[in-house]
Parts: sequence; structure tokens; C-alpha cells
Amino acid sequence: MFIKKLFLLLVVLLFWGCYHQCKSRRFVADDPWIKIAENWEVGFSVFNWDPCENGDYFECATVFHLEQNFLDKDSLKNMSIHIDSLYLEVGDRVYKRINENKNFDRAIRANENNPPYLQLYINSLSIVSRDSVKTGKEWPLIPRKIKKVIATAYVSFKYPDDDRVESMMIKKELHEKNESVYVDGCMMH
Repeated sequence: MFIKKLFLLLVVLLFWGCYHQCKSRRFVADDPWIKIAENWEVGFSVFNWDPCENGDYFECATVFHLEQNFLDKDSLKNMSIHIDSLYLEVGDRVYKRINENKNFDRAIRANENNPPYLQLYINSLSIVSRDSVKTGKEWPLIPRKIKKVIATAYVSFKYPDDDRVESMMIKKELHEKNESVYVDGCMMH
């Protein structure tokens, strides 16, 4: 019994301080998902990419998804999507990304054996391509005094029956939300 207690105490001391609490800043909409064309939903994700550094640089992305039950098994019968661009208004500054890939992506059914959260077709675009990050200064800067931002996405859908293209703009006001997160400090170093 003494050995078990000693071992447990050793494990606790070994991992003491590994998990610590950090304040995380992110920007959210009152309603996170907006229903748009043909059962598609769109949301915006704006979050501090390193919550424990107390930095003001943020990741910003738009995410479009379509639930599995709205997808035909024959992908040629499914609508195609192209996220044209993404804008983030922070005070009087605008960050933007124009999608240089001009191809439409056809919605494809996921493997039905996937867990429910992976049975969606998802397409997204970030303000900053992770491949182009060199210093971290490329991310949108949102100073602490800013409590709301506006995210705008332009998207085009191509209908499978007649190749008709429909474009639309989705604009959403996001407000600041602070929350605590626990981070594994042992794995960070």
C-alpha cells in the first residue's frame, strides 16, 4: 500500500505545473451558424492562435458545411462551392484574402463509418495561409480595446443540373468572448 501511495505522490509531483489555466480571447457571433443556399451553413472562426501568450494576433477563417443527409451518393449531382474571398474589419483596418484557386469544389459524401462530427462536407478559407507565415506578424492584429469585429465572406455555388453560378456575400458581426482554457505546459516546451 505504501508503494502505491509513494508512486501516486511521485506521479503528482512529476506532473505538477504541467497543466495551467490561460485566458483565451475569441470573437463569436450570437448565432454561430447561418443557413444559406440549399441547406449550406456558414460560420466564422476568429480566435487567438496562442492563448497563453496574451498576444493580439488572431486566426480568422470562414467555414462552410453541408450535412451528410443533404448530399447525394453520386457526387456529380451535388452542388459545388468556391469561397471567393474573406475580409475581417478590425476598427478602421481591413484584412483580406482572395482565393487564388479558381476551381469549384464539388461536395462529396463522407465515409458513413465516420463518427457523426466527421459526416459533414466542409470547405474553409483562412485570412492567412499557414504556408506563408514567417514571423507571426502576418496574422490579423486585434488590439485589446477592440470588442467587436466584422467578418465578410464572398462565396459562389455552382448548380449541378445547369452549371448556373450563384454568388453571395455573408457578413456577420462578431463580439469578444473571454474564457479560460487549460493548456498542457509540459508538451509546449
